[in-house]
Amino acid sequence: MEPTALAPATPLGTSSLQLPAGMRDWMPGEASALVALARRVLGSFELMGYERVTLPVFEYASVLERGLGALEPSEVVRFVEPESGEVVALRPDMTPQIARLVATRLRDALSPARLYYEGSVLRRRRERARKQRQVPQVGVELIGAGGAEADLEVLSVATRGIHAAGLERFTLDLSHAQIPVALMAEAAPEARAELLDALGKKDGEQLVRAAERSGLRGATLTALAALPELHGAEDVWPRARRLLAATPAAPAMEELQRLWDAARELSLAPTVLVDLGEVWDVGYYTGAVFRLFAPGPGEAIGSGGRYDGLLGRFGAPRPAAGFALDLEHLRWSLETTGDAPPRAARISVHGAPEAAAVVVAGLRAAGVVAARAPEQEPLAHARQWRYTHLVELEAPALKDVSSDAAGSPLPREPERLIEAVLERASRALKG
Repeated sequence: MEPTALAPATPLGTSSLQLPAGMRDWMPGEASALVALARRVLGSFELMGYERVTLPVFEYASVLERGLGALEPSEVVRFVEPESGEVVALRPDMTPQIARLVATRLRDALSPARLYYEGSVLRRRRERARKQRQVPQVGVELIGAGGAEADLEVLSVATRGIHAAGLERFTLDLSHAQIPVALMAEAAPEARAELLDALGKKDGEQLVRAAERSGLRGATLTALAALPELHGAEDVWPRARRLLAATPAAPAMEELQRLWDAARELSLAPTVLVDLGEVWDVGYYTGAVFRLFAPGPGEAIGSGGRYDGLLGRFGAPRPAAGFALDLEHLRWSLETTGDAPPRAARISVHGAPEAAAVVVAGLRAAGVVAARAPEQEPLAHARQWRYTHLVELEAPALKDVSSDAAGSPLPREPERLIEAVLERASRALKG
């Protein structure tokens, strides 16, 4: 019997090399900028006493659902773990993972626990213009501390992280989950979803109609109907106190104002606003919540708040608050505002191997990125791979790779050459 002939190999087409929907690569330059940004922010977290934890990229779906509620199939990526047959999911949020960690391996640790993390979450973007599902984040969780002092600490850590990133123009927008919840408490459970939808859209007319159908009356109805307009700065508070003082939402409003006053007094952000009608994730958060906005992305660069009910779902009840910053949005804002720090020098050295090795070693010893250039097309190579300068050793000169101008002469003696390269490259990048 003749052997079956094998079909000729099919060339690997471009379409088969595409990424899954919503995934992305961070290219050289992008990836370096993102890592440098994360280092600056995470360093500020460490200075505030927070310690790093590293979490797995997927969890049993039951763990995530315990923290987040039912996971919509379209919102997460699931698969069956071969070893156990259990359904697992790529994490859409890291806070339930922190809750699982605290409830198990850190169960007996003294409070408060100050933890921070870095990693990507996978979630579907609902907005058509935002298709990325892969969201690089850094975040903080303060576990086992409640009250105004803890809330202010979390705000301080978040805004210090933004300052450490280099961003000078941003807005801190404060809310409180219990304000709308308290005003809707007397409405029938089936009516609350419509009330939250109307409030989320800031649709006052729909909100009033839904509130009246649900049986809300008097001061509670008046206050609820006014929530879409109670957003701004200090001018909001007189009207808010007048409308909410005689309602079940008064304690939450007073707590929020104290936090707003403290944030203003400490100058945590260039602009501090308040929104008494904010309803995002009211089923998850239990107290003060906040979002951080800056020019560029058109959506929050970070968000967080108090979620005192979460740890109880994992059998370890204790107060908790935290936040996450979207690193890609933060980088976008830095580029938009011009606050991004100047590039660090990256030096390519072209010349005889032994001489180039001496110069490269000297530059590296000074903490500067340096590598030998290829023999052929050294300038083109330096430009493609994001070097800032090219050192030519045959006729010693330093060339700015972004310019077509001739390079500036350098001394021949290696130590003096290295000193001149360091001084001139640094001066050029700062100027």
